[in-house]
Amino acid sequence: MKKYNIITHITTFCNYNCSYCDVVKDKKYHNSQNLDKIIEFINKNNLFIDRFKFFGGEPLLAFKDIKYIIDNVKDHSLNYEIVTNTSLLTDEIGKYFQRYFYIIFFSIDSENDFDFEKVLNFIRKYNLERKIYFNLIISPWKHEIALNQFFKLYEMWFKNFNILPVYYTKIWNDDDLVWLSKIMKIILDKSIIDKSIKLYWFQQNLWYNNSLLNKSIFIDIDLKIYYTDFVSTKLWKIIKNELFLENINKFNLSENLNFEDKQNLLIYYEKNITKNILWQQKLHKIMDYFSNYLNNKK
Repeated sequence: MKKYNIITHITTFCNYNCSYCDVVKDKKYHNSQNLDKIIEFINKNNLFIDRFKFFGGEPLLAFKDIKYIIDNVKDHSLNYEIVTNTSLLTDEIGKYFQRYFYIIFFSIDSENDFDFEKVLNFIRKYNLERKIYFNLIISPWKHEIALNQFFKLYEMWFKNFNILPVYYTKIWNDDDLVWLSKIMKIILDKSIIDKSIKLYWFQQNLWYNNSLLNKSIFIDIDLKIYYTDFVSTKLWKIIKNELFLENINKFNLSENLNFEDKQNLLIYYEKNITKNILWQQKLHKIMDYFSNYLNNKK
């Protein structure tokens, strides 16, 4: 039986305004009828769902809606995921993370304050060490900050990371790309020496293959379903209609779904978007190189 990864847009509002983020943030939330439709979709398709991720904006701004969905889904063994900037953590959220969530991504960057001690205490209070991955976002001009953040977290005994250079929305010059290469090698070499370090993207994909496109099924804020969550960004909304699958009440995961055409369309557009952007091509090549580097070392 084939299972699918589902991402739902729980809110388009965010309390941060990161310069590298291309997600459309127009401050929308679901009404109660929409939430009930999401619950109905999960209950109808739960046997075919591998992981169910809450996406924003900042999802914890809609925590009451997340809680409502989880409380009313019949199958409490579902693997929930979430991506959060950690600014809104509470005891109630910690208890839900501990009980229901499979993986929790804490995003850390060079543009916003990150309270290491507060987050450390939160993680330990709810025994979340194995569930947490730190999205380590590397920006041009601020790459050394990211490396320092990696080692600070490592020294605090955290070993799960998702290394994310900024794509599409910031320009990398040649000097920045040299720095990025140095940082990637330092982190990957550390993971080769200390095999307890887990690098999420590399684990999941084994290599980059010149594409970062997420192929998870995406439920948008209007309950239309698309082939990828990239349609929530300004850059990729130009092909939103072509990646549309169905409205939530008509979409059934039990059917024999074939997304080959959608995948080919994504790859085609990505190549066309980046073909005349030299720094973007170089960035892809660097990540491909280090993907192969890491897997060959293993």
